[in-house]
Amino acid sequence: MTVIVTRKPGGVTQLFNTETGRVTYKCKAESAYMLIEAFGGIVRFNQKGSIATVTGHVTSLESCDVIKEGGSSYKEALSAIISAHKDFVQKVTDSYQKEIQELENKLSNV
Repeated sequence: MTVIVTRKPGGVTQLFNTETGRVTYKCKAESAYMLIEAFGGIVRFNQKGSIATVTGHVTSLESCDVIKEGGSSYKEALSAIISAHKDFVQKVTDSYQKEIQELENKLSNV
């Protein structure tokens, strides 16, 4: 069994089982939001350890809610997603910048 683990913005981790085609999203933060197409809206992970699972056409949610477009909290959730993506991109950028700097320092010492 092979599972591909991918970090997502907002404290969400994606686990993809290559044998079963099962995709599971887990929340590492106390709460998080994520646009997940299979659920037709924004999934709100209500607590740490919340799980959203997609396998083929079968979907399930544990401690999660789906916020549909037009719902009262959709705009707030979308704003939270945008903010989480910006934070995530900045952290990834900073990490790569640091790695580049270390490699350049190594190169200058060669």
